Amino acid sequence: MSHTPLGEICVTLGLLRPADVDQVLARLADGAVGAGMRFGELAVAMGLLDEAGLARALAQQFRLNLVPDDRVERLQIGPDVVALLPPQLMRERLLVPTFLDPEKRVLSLLTADPTDLPALRQVQAAANASRLRLFVASKPALRRLLERAVPQAGATEPVGSLRRLPELRELDPDEPLTIVVEPHAELGNAVRRMDALEGGDAEVVSDPDAVAALLSADRPARIFFRRAVARSLEPYIVGWRRTCPGLRVCAVDAYGVAGRSAIPEDRSRHFFLGLLEFLLLAGEGRQMDARARVRRTARICAALAEELDLRPEDRDAVQLGALFADLDELSIITGVLDTQDEGRRFALALTVLRQFDPPWDLAELFTAVERRLGGQEGPGRDVRVEILYTARAAVRAAVLDGGDPVQALGAEAARHDARVLRALAQVLRRQGLRHQVAAGGGGSSAVVLAEREAAVLTALEARLGAAGFDVVVAADGEQAAQLARNLVPAAIIANQRLPRKDGISLLLELRRAEATRHIPVILLTDKGGARDVARGLELGAEDVLEKPIHPDVVVAKLRRAVARRPQSTVGITGTLAELSLIDLLQTLTLGGKTAVVQVTGAGEPGGIQVRDGQIVAGQYGRRAGEEALFSMATLSEGRFEVRFEDSGATNIHGSSEFLLLEALRRRDEARAEMSG
Repeated sequence: MSHTPLGEICVTLGLLRPADVDQVLARLADGAVGAGMRFGELAVAMGLLDEAGLARALAQQFRLNLVPDDRVERLQIGPDVVALLPPQLMRERLLVPTFLDPEKRVLSLLTADPTDLPALRQVQAAANASRLRLFVASKPALRRLLERAVPQAGATEPVGSLRRLPELRELDPDEPLTIVVEPHAELGNAVRRMDALEGGDAEVVSDPDAVAALLSADRPARIFFRRAVARSLEPYIVGWRRTCPGLRVCAVDAYGVAGRSAIPEDRSRHFFLGLLEFLLLAGEGRQMDARARVRRTARICAALAEELDLRPEDRDAVQLGALFADLDELSIITGVLDTQDEGRRFALALTVLRQFDPPWDLAELFTAVERRLGGQEGPGRDVRVEILYTARAAVRAAVLDGGDPVQALGAEAARHDARVLRALAQVLRRQGLRHQVAAGGGGSSAVVLAEREAAVLTALEARLGAAGFDVVVAADGEQAAQLARNLVPAAIIANQRLPRKDGISLLLELRRAEATRHIPVILLTDKGGARDVARGLELGAEDVLEKPIHPDVVVAKLRRAVARRPQSTVGITGTLAELSLIDLLQTLTLGGKTAVVQVTGAGEPGGIQVRDGQIVAGQYGRRAGEEALFSMATLSEGRFEVRFEDSGATNIHGSSEFLLLEALRRRDEARAEMSG
């Protein structure tokens, strides 16, 4: 795998100037330095770069995590981990082990030089590790850590001894021993890292059988574990209490930092990426086509990244790349910044992003996409590149939800990665099913939104999308009328004062045509007063709302208007592989629908009744109520049919939001157990 030259990375990070790089390269070329001297070492020796900067650049070059000096200072390395490697090897090559996963034999290792392959092979052999997980730290920080954690030469303690080193603080025998039992390996590693950064001394174990060896009768102890795994640990607790009479057993909902409750990482990412998208598009009031492309591309990229099960960090990089890839098309950005590189397609995006030092190598990602677009490379090297490449092509080819991407792309489909195309077809099929359900089985689920103010438009678009509507933005009244004729949408929301055709003229045109006269129209007015409101209502508007408006009010008005539309009695069918039961129920509850969902082909037949957006009944074989719902939520195979009718059944009385969250939790736990 090729890497970006270290000098170029240093310039990108602002650590060196181009002139500094040329100076170092010239010294290397004239042979005036010692044999084996490399760019980074020479830059430090010349005083152009410090050790912390070199570590930062190396981490960026090899796409590894950087551990800052202050965090290295706070690390507490257990003596059993230190004993895994010979002290001489650690001191001479500046290598510090931090944790060995006992199950997978994966050794986490701090290093100042990730290219020192001979030393890394010695480490792997000495620790009997299946593989190494590398972290980069600066040389001075590693030397200080080694002085504190590794016995000096000549110490009488034999290698492999587990006695606590004298340099580390002794444990207070009256201090309770803290043990965290976390069977999930990745979450256990995260708890270990969090505890180390906070200076804690908790023992984190994944195997409940290992807990007894840590307990003793003469020292109090407390054991923490997630409530979700409590049932599997019940057989062990009696034995633990017998060994340690003063044991305290604590079940918690989640692990947090500094005593605060933990926020799910995926929820945090969703919030920040959604906020970034809102701020990026809120000021765009002119280039509506470009604005729609950016949003649609980001949506498809996010769905593809999830469908292809990318790592969270790769999902973020892809979604961020989708938001910024076509930045030059937005009028709020174009012409404001001088990219100094007009020959590159994504130069403007990189100019903006580099100011904030993103944790992903977006320059490499954009460069690879640019090569794909230029036909210089074929498919298959990097799935992130293929997702961006295919999503941009699909949006420009106007591939619709529920449509066939291969047919829409035509001959160009051969240039795309087959796996990504299959995932795209699955995503579009799922979106198409959601829209059918949201539309009540009849007509379109689209809502045409025409608004002059970009901030209001973005806020409404986000809120309506979250409520389950398929939002189509119109740049002006004329385009709104054209969309109404082509799509026959579920409803139209339009400002009374629009370019090319105002809201009143749009309303009159729709009411004159037979095909569009039934479409509900909600008008927005810029404080026009009672006269504008009365005029809109007299001409047949569903409602006229004066600004400032509340998005939730708009959603409520819209749902009421759509609910009056006749619903189809023909069932909507699909597979649970295409649209999970939880996604299906979320769509029905968000839309305030009344429907019966029948599930077949997955063992016992089952059914769920949704009434006015609330889950009110469930039956799965002999199970009824909430347990029937939770059991069906774990199904990944089978077929469903949605019929918009009311069976009259009622055996569930809880909040639908809580029920769906609990169903989602149980489904994820079931999948984790199967994969484990």
